[in-house]
Amino acid sequence: MTSMIAGLNELYEAKEDLETLKHNSPDLCEHLVHVVSLTRQLQLKYGYMGSLLMDDELPEYEPKFVRGSILNLYQEEVQGLKNHSEIDKLKALMRKHEKVRDSKLFLLTLGAKPELLQGSTIIK
Repeated sequence: MTSMIAGLNELYEAKEDLETLKHNSPDLCEHLVHVVSLTRQLQLKYGYMGSLLMDDELPEYEPKFVRGSILNLYQEEVQGLKNHSEIDKLKALMRKHEKVRDSKLFLLTLGAKPELLQGSTIIK
């Protein structure tokens, strides 16, 4: 199976679109940063968060060693983000930058520099 890897220009474009979203929808982005940070703190895969947000199938990303009670709390936080009135803007951005992948998109959300993410394939 071949997957396309985003180039540096695509990462910069995604970063720019995230900045625009932050400017136009600060409340949505604040909630997004909260959930992305929670994902990182719980050591869950960013692909899991992306799958939950986009209502995708989960088998590849579903956590195997997380207590059910913790997972339920996490899913409630993601659902809170999904219930945001402007969630369609985030989903459109995620679809637009599908090639960038959820992991890199969410790391950009946390402030990672595009140069550090270019070509990196181990982050899920």
